[in-house]
Amino acid sequence: MTALSWVLAIAGLGILIVLHESGHFLVARLCGMRVERFSIGFGPPLVSFRRWGTIFQIAPIPLGGFVQITGLNPAEEFDKSDPMVYPNRPRWMRLLTVLAGPAANYLTAIVLAFFIFAVYGIAPKTQQIDEPAANRPAAAAGIKAGDVLVSANDQMVDADHPISEVINAGKGAPIAIKVLRDGQPMVFNVTPDQSKGVYMVGIKIGPHGPRAHASVPVAAKEAIVYPYYASVDILEGLYNMIRGKVQAELSGPVGITKQIAKAASRGMLEFVSMIAMLSVYLGLFNLLPLPALDGGRAVFLGVEAATRKAVNPRIEAVVHTAGFVLLFGVLLFVTYQDLFKKG
Repeated sequence: MTALSWVLAIAGLGILIVLHESGHFLVARLCGMRVERFSIGFGPPLVSFRRWGTIFQIAPIPLGGFVQITGLNPAEEFDKSDPMVYPNRPRWMRLLTVLAGPAANYLTAIVLAFFIFAVYGIAPKTQQIDEPAANRPAAAAGIKAGDVLVSANDQMVDADHPISEVINAGKGAPIAIKVLRDGQPMVFNVTPDQSKGVYMVGIKIGPHGPRAHASVPVAAKEAIVYPYYASVDILEGLYNMIRGKVQAELSGPVGITKQIAKAASRGMLEFVSMIAMLSVYLGLFNLLPLPALDGGRAVFLGVEAATRKAVNPRIEAVVHTAGFVLLFGVLLFVTYQDLFKKG
């Protein structure tokens, strides 16, 4: 990877964080809330300036960012008679402000997806074997790089119907994988191996054939639905990870930056595609109903709406603080692992 790849990776990840926090900032300001601070990174400011009554800063700990809206933290002291503080704004405005960050990420993904589809076209659904891992079941059975996937156990497989689902459904039983090699159909009986409850045959898969040209209306239509289908795939992967069907692989900012740099080294298409997917990841992750995340704050607003009374600020503060400490601890742990992970 070149120095330029790393620069693009750091810039790409930084832009996603800025856009997410900008969503919160803009909607909060439009809803008449006082925004005290807009920070990229955590800790004391390295560089800062004040505009529109807000301090904009860059901090030394590159593990995300935050927008400090007066009264958003239930534990902080503020003038309860001030109409510009978060708790004194209408509930719908508070909800829009909370959801604006993830919405900005989804909008970013749509824009990037439109660029990809309009400039590079739409990827084909048909898939091929990019790389069969050495000494793994697929390679041992005779499957080679360049083989085009047709079916598995007589079930059609493509980007919408992944072969991994057929493999795991077989629970280790031999799988009849049909491919096209130089246009000729071939069938290989492959017995999957197992790792941590997940059945695999050891293949890396990619799209087969050139990307199809897309008109502007088609590119726009595909771009609008892109975040939805990407979110479904992410949630399915998370569900399978919880069930033990997929090995859990967590990455922090360092690991993510490495992956972006690798994508950038393979070209603009790979780089933009990676940024678009990460934008969906960031938006979806923040929508999870977990304390300290945007989704967790939305849950408290939902409880407030259902009970028609404000949640005890002390309870909410304790829950969010505990969630932040836990999430920050996990983030530090995976970042430590990323620093010493090879590849």
